[in-house]
Amino acid sequence: MSSMWTSSDPGAGEEPRDPAVASALGTLDPAARDPGFWMRFQARVMQGARPELARRRLMADLTVGDVLAGWARALVPTAVLAAAVAALVLLRQAPAAPATVEDLLTDGIQTQTIPEALAEGEAAASVAFAAERF
Repeated sequence: MSSMWTSSDPGAGEEPRDPAVASALGTLDPAARDPGFWMRFQARVMQGARPELARRRLMADLTVGDVLAGWARALVPTAVLAAAVAALVLLRQAPAAPATVEDLLTDGIQTQTIPEALAEGEAAASVAFAAERF
């Protein structure tokens, strides 16, 4: 890196470096005081990146089926456990009448249900509102 700022010979298509800028930036270059700095820096970075690079190399060989199989190992037992807990909760409450999906979804909500909202009087009002709005 230090040769980039101190080079007076322009490469292919490069502009020559300003000597004043090169000398000013040369004092900031760690390789000015320690010639092997950038080689050790590169080795340290590559050593730190080795596990991630190995993981990415293995990921390149994975297929969609491999990823789904990996997810299945964790998701299938979790889904079975969630279904068992839901079954226990539903069996413990034991409603008197069979519960519909709408009853389960609107339990405890103090708003109109879908059949009430779609009653004849309500439907006419909503059509009139839509006609005036649009």
